[in-house]
Amino acid sequence: MRQRSSGFILVSVLLSTTLLLTSATAFAWFARTEARRVSTRENILKCRNAAEIAVGVIGRKIAADDNKYDGFTEPLYAPGQRTKIEIGDYDISIRITPLNDRISVNGLLLPDGVTLRSEYETAWDAIWEELEHAELAAPVLDFIDKDKNQKLGGAERDGNINRLVSDLNEFKAMPEINDKVLWGDNEHPGGLARYLTVPGGQKININVAAPEVIEKLDDGLSLAHAQDIAAQRLISPLTSMEDLKRLPGFPAAVATKLANVIGFESTHFLLEMNVKDKVGNTRNYRVIVERSGKKCKIFSWEE
Repeated sequence: MRQRSSGFILVSVLLSTTLLLTSATAFAWFARTEARRVSTRENILKCRNAAEIAVGVIGRKIAADDNKYDGFTEPLYAPGQRTKIEIGDYDISIRITPLNDRISVNGLLLPDGVTLRSEYETAWDAIWEELEHAELAAPVLDFIDKDKNQKLGGAERDGNINRLVSDLNEFKAMPEINDKVLWGDNEHPGGLARYLTVPGGQKININVAAPEVIEKLDDGLSLAHAQDIAAQRLISPLTSMEDLKRLPGFPAAVATKLANVIGFESTHFLLEMNVKDKVGNTRNYRVIVERSGKKCKIFSWEE
């Protein structure tokens, strides 16, 4: 009887010991995992903090650029150029790109929030024709204008947001618009996003806009005209409508007609940032800053 009791006690001790060892191992694993999680979270916060400081530094550089134009001939925005900043234990590399390179949703309509600017009427129709969806030109305007009155050929529906979009993906609330229309395919590279954007205002920056965007602005502009502009601005940036009119073969009447929607500076800038710590961990950010006067503020932040 004693032998059985001793055996039972021994088994119980072994089971208890095993349970304790298992619990201790599990706790140690949990502790290590939690420590890694806390360390990772701390590093993410520190990286973001360094990135925010860097945005402030770059914002001041952009705001100090007061030469009345923004283009790729400037060292700060030159293709392939990256600005290097060291903040604490972090090395930050930043590529800066002037925006206002496409037609901004925010500049499409007049202050009444309903009427398409006359200077953009040709471009608006041409864009939808290019995408082979000419029938969507009016319904999309009804989707974003602020009234409930249906435009000729348009569509006022319950799903219309009746405000300007804050992200192009909001257009997909319309049943006719999918990723193919919005972002393009092999047949229509870039889709609607090739011509339209959110950041920006009434004017596009002729010094950075793609030739296919410039061409769409007026029937009097050809792709050759747009390519001439793109070639000239790499030699000498355009700073005024007079510069534009002096380009050989450029229709002076078109320059006058589009004076209210063509600009030479950017209000928004894309910062593509890589933040690396001393052991090689990296995080990437896409930040858009908005310049107003002598200051820049964050417009959007992605990481």
